[in-house]
Amino acid sequence: MTVNQKISPVVIKPRRLPRYTSYPTALEFQDLEPGVYGEWLADLPDDQPISLYFHIPFCEKLCWFCGCFTKISNSYEPVERYLDILRKEINLIGGITSQKKNKKKISHIHFGGGSPTIISADSFLDLMSLVRDNFDILPDAEIAVEVDPRTCSEDKVKAYAMSGVNRASLGIQDFNIHVQEAINRIQSEELIADNLSWFRRAGITNINFDLIYGMPRQTLETIEETVAKTHEFKPSRIALFGYAHVPWMKKHQQMMDKHHLPEQLERQAMFNLASEKLQEFGYQAIGLDHFALPGDSLLAAREQGRMKRNFQGYSADPATTLIGFGASAIGSLPGGYAQNSPDLRAYSEALDKGEIPVRRGLKIDATDLMIREIISNLMSYFAVDPWAVAEKHGLDHDFRREKADLDKLVAVGYLQQMGTSYQITEAGQPYLRAIATLFDAYFPQDSDIIDRCVHESEG
Repeated sequence: MTVNQKISPVVIKPRRLPRYTSYPTALEFQDLEPGVYGEWLADLPDDQPISLYFHIPFCEKLCWFCGCFTKISNSYEPVERYLDILRKEINLIGGITSQKKNKKKISHIHFGGGSPTIISADSFLDLMSLVRDNFDILPDAEIAVEVDPRTCSEDKVKAYAMSGVNRASLGIQDFNIHVQEAINRIQSEELIADNLSWFRRAGITNINFDLIYGMPRQTLETIEETVAKTHEFKPSRIALFGYAHVPWMKKHQQMMDKHHLPEQLERQAMFNLASEKLQEFGYQAIGLDHFALPGDSLLAAREQGRMKRNFQGYSADPATTLIGFGASAIGSLPGGYAQNSPDLRAYSEALDKGEIPVRRGLKIDATDLMIREIISNLMSYFAVDPWAVAEKHGLDHDFRREKADLDKLVAVGYLQQMGTSYQITEAGQPYLRAIATLFDAYFPQDSDIIDRCVHESEG
């Protein structure tokens, strides 16, 4: 499959386009009874692996660009209190899922945040030991940790290796010191080099870099400089995200308003330049915003048709079930989505009483599952045969409304039709997310699809 990589994520006004790391998206979540989630957990089949996600909502310093759910902690005491509660959740959920005397098999574990590297080496070892007590981690499972290079250490990396961690994702964002000052995240090249040497000496060689474009003080020159520095460090995988400026939601982002923020055309040029340079350096582009060197497992999954879109972006994980642990963590199960309370006090009080801390979520049906696969195919491969997906799910869906808009996109050259399959063309790839919204039953379909594409501004 030929994939053109000059993709610039876009959004529809007044509602932002989803990145479709889930379908339906979290915007559709409603109140969910913890007992419903408990039933979903108890009904999980024993013959299918699952994934685990652990949310660590603490950082030592506040990065002004951040859009994550996190708290700033100047001491380790709040972190340790949180880990005590997290252990209660692990034991509680582990007990529910092991009612049939069989521990659930785990194919993937991801530690996100916040900054998981705020956890001490001993605490991480203890936490992973408890996870193994409650779940059966498969020998070939991928265990990944998001890394803030400023709070990492060689002792922590050794603990990761002892615990089976085999992938690390370093939050780089940008190497330019002026950009780092503008976003309140200063980390030298020497610090990055130290981090990488710790991981590689410990045998953790699957390294991700997270880069961001569209931030204050960034220019085409700083983007090219960051990509060149990235190439020198040779991470095996790169995520290239567009910065989302939402100061009405994240007040700390107002700290950057004194600087120029790149506009739509500047952002698109930044993405295109970074994409071109990364591919010149030997990286292959994957989907919306990922790149990988030959040999990376995500490339193999794409070639074999196993790659999918989930809460971590693109994934080769075979599991279709994800259990989320920690405040605000989201799980995805056959029955639907479940999100823990984002309020640390409410999360803690529920577990102190032995209760599941889920507060929001969404039951899903067969139609949701069908549309999820359609959108995932578009986001992963820029192509889909919606009728074939419907047949796979045992549904009779004529896609009459969607076909009318798909035909419009074919007419203007954004899509190419081959029988009942549609391939997004080079001209249409900047509007990938807009095209995906055609199938979204929850997204307002009150505007013409061509207008939706042409008049969008990037988010």
